[in-house]
Amino acid sequence: MAFTSARNILDIKEKTHFKHENTRINKYTLADKLPQQLSELTIRPAYSIRRITNSDREKVLDFLGRFFFRDEPLNIAVNLLDGPEDRCYELEEYVSASLPDGVSVAAVDDDDEFVGVVVNGIARREEFSTEDKSVSCPNPKFQRILKVLGHLEREARIWDKLPPSCHTALEVRIVSTHSEWRGKGLMKALCEESERIAREIGADALRMDTTSAFSAAAAERLKYKKIYEVPYADLPYAPLPEPPHYDAKVYIKEI
Repeated sequence: MAFTSARNILDIKEKTHFKHENTRINKYTLADKLPQQLSELTIRPAYSIRRITNSDREKVLDFLGRFFFRDEPLNIAVNLLDGPEDRCYELEEYVSASLPDGVSVAAVDDDDEFVGVVVNGIARREEFSTEDKSVSCPNPKFQRILKVLGHLEREARIWDKLPPSCHTALEVRIVSTHSEWRGKGLMKALCEESERIAREIGADALRMDTTSAFSAAAAERLKYKKIYEVPYADLPYAPLPEPPHYDAKVYIKEI
C-alpha cells in the first residue's frame, strides 16, 4: 500500500488503543460487542500483533510477495514481476534493510500466519542525504521506482518541516494486509502500534510516503499531515499507474 523513504535503499539496507509495555502481544477480536442474542454463534478469528525480527525475513518476503509486490500500483505500472514465480531481489533488499531496526510489526492469526505487515524504519536528522541511490540499482524497472522515492526524499525536506528538536522519525515504509482481512481495521491497528513503538524509541514524528490513492487516504484517516505531493506525469522517469493513482505524496505526524 505504501512505499516510503528511499533513504536506505540498496545500502546492501483503524478506535484501537495500546497499553504501554515493553514486551507483550496484544489481542484483538473482530467480534467485539457482539449482541447478546448472537452470543451463541462462532466468534470470528482473533489476531495478535508482534514485533518482526530478523528471523522473520523469509516469512515477511513471502507474505509481501503474495499481497504487496504484485498489487502495488508502481510495481504494476513497470511490470516489475512478469510471471507468478518472478522475484525482484532489489525490492526484497529494500524490505530486508529495514528489519534490523527492530521496529516493524506483523499481525498473526491463531495459526501463527501473517495476516498483515508494516515494515518500518528509523530515520535520523543527521543521516539525511540527497544522494540518488537509484543509480546503483541494476534492475531498470525498480530503478524507476527508486528515482521516484529519491525525489520524494529530496523534495519533501521533512526535517525543515519538523521542530529542530526532532532528531528521530519512524518511517512507515511498506504496509500490506491479507486480501481476506482487508476492511477490518487491521491496518489502523498496525499503524497505531507503530506509533506506540515510535514513542518507545524516542521518535518525535512519523513519516509515510504514499504511492497510491489508497495509501494516501489511509494516511489521512490516521491524521497524518501532507507536506508534499507530485503528479507522476510531472516526472519524466516515473511509472504511470492506472487511475486513481495519479501522484505520490509525503505525510508526517508529530507525536
